Amino acid sequence: MKIGILGSGPVGLTLGKGLIQTGHQITIGTRNPSREALQQWIREHGDHAAAGTFRQASEFGELIIICTSWIGTKKAIEAAGIWNFKGKTVVDVTNPVDDKGPDENGRLNLVIGHTNSAGEQIQAWLPPDANVVKALSCIGYQHMLSPNFKEGSPTMFIAGNQQEAKQTVINLLNEIGWYDIADVGKIEMSRSIEPLAVLWSAYGFLNDSSGHAFKLLKH
Repeated sequence: MKIGILGSGPVGLTLGKGLIQTGHQITIGTRNPSREALQQWIREHGDHAAAGTFRQASEFGELIIICTSWIGTKKAIEAAGIWNFKGKTVVDVTNPVDDKGPDENGRLNLVIGHTNSAGEQIQAWLPPDANVVKALSCIGYQHMLSPNFKEGSPTMFIAGNQQEAKQTVINLLNEIGWYDIADVGKIEMSRSIEPLAVLWSAYGFLNDSSGHAFKLLKH
């Protein structure tokens, strides 16, 4: 599959690496695709990797992954060309936090929540036939690929309005090593998934850890 990834930070590059390893073609969309560090990453990952503008990545992708910082997400989508999302599955990996980092208790600050979410807002910004699926927002990039914990396989929570799009995302998650996936409903459930990033970050801050994840236990 051809996949466009909006965002060239650690999350975007980690997912790009994992998806290339499973046979997909990737274009990383960014404001500065000629940046030397990014070009070096492209060279290291062979013919299935490319970098371009946000628009080039969105045009390229049969599926689009958004992993920009929340503050830059709307501008990235606009730069990508909203029409380029029509009819596509869109994976929303964002968390609607400010850029101030954790406070003295390790708590990140959500700038929207309760009555809205990043997942819902992105769905509203895009054409009606773009199918947003919330996923991969409650884990650090260090464990996004083939997560392996001594207590077992962690759970990835997803939400979205269209079942076929969710199945496409579940298949991709399986490919990169996620086998316990909990579909918690429509895109409005992003309001409950996104605060998990606050909890994940606070535990990591207080325990100097990135090696933790969530697990849904079922009887």
